[in-house]
Amino acid sequence: MPRVTHVKSARKDNPVCKRGESYYWWKFRYGGKRYSLTHPKPSQLTQSAYYGTLYAIQEEIEATGLSDVDDWESLTENVTSQLEDLGQETQESLDNMPESLQYSPTGELLQERIDAVDGAISEIECIQEPDDFEEEDYEREEFDPEGYEDDELEDGEAEHEKEQDALEAEHEQDQIDEREAAFDNWKEDAKSELTCAIDQAVV
Repeated sequence: MPRVTHVKSARKDNPVCKRGESYYWWKFRYGGKRYSLTHPKPSQLTQSAYYGTLYAIQEEIEATGLSDVDDWESLTENVTSQLEDLGQETQESLDNMPESLQYSPTGELLQERIDAVDGAISEIECIQEPDDFEEEDYEREEFDPEGYEDDELEDGEAEHEKEQDALEAEHEQDQIDEREAAFDNWKEDAKSELTCAIDQAVV
């Protein structure tokens, strides 16, 4: 990848900022100078369509928030679709080469990439979804009238029900917190596995 230079104060206006503002720039061996107000992402630092697609997928994974399993399914479907398209494009590039060149180093690299993309897709299919969270129902305690005078029973029972309502609400909130914590732990591991699956296609 090209070296990225951070300029804290531009000497003159450029395509992304005005004089005195900070910016980043980098340059490829072939092609003009590139500019950005923020540090460029890996997908911006390559001229390879193949690598650019893989890096962009990883950036999408990192940026995507997951609030439930539906979000995860949507993300993996999108990632898998992009990988399938990339594999197909790479296969077409190989097929369009003269047969005598398909066994050259370039042809072998294309085949290696095709296999690597297929492997990444298989890895994604093996990532397990979170286990169903088993909620525990709150067992309300029955009111015990013992120790209450007759004229105190109604108020005592009302106070008991109030306490039970509060305890049940607390229990329900604890269940929500535990379910969210379990999902968050799974989410971080799953996104890491998804990123690692893409890594194996970077060949």
